[in-house]
Amino acid sequence: MKSDVPGSRQEQNTRSEAAPSEGTPWAQGPGRPKDIPETAVVLNQRIITRESLDSSVPAELRLKRRLKRFALDNELDHLPIGDIVSVALDEWLTARDF
Repeated sequence: MKSDVPGSRQEQNTRSEAAPSEGTPWAQGPGRPKDIPETAVVLNQRIITRESLDSSVPAELRLKRRLKRFALDNELDHLPIGDIVSVALDEWLTARDF
C-alpha cells in the first residue's frame, strides 16, 4: 500500500536509500587546494611516490569479492586497487570542497 503522506515511513526509506549522506552534517571545505593535480595526471606518471592508507571496510559489501569478479570479467591480470581507491577518495573529497 502506497502512502502519499509527507514524512511517511515509505518516503523516508526512499530518501535514505537514494542519498544516504544527504543529511550528514559534514562541513564543506574551502575548495580543492590549487597545488593538488588532477588524479589522472598523477596516476599516468611513470614513477609515483606512494603512501599507505590503511582502512577496513564493511564485509557485508563484499568489496574484495566484487573487485576479483570485475578483474576476471574484464580479463585484467593486475587490478590497481590503490589507483581505484585514489580516484574514489579524491572524487569524494573534491565533492566536499576538500
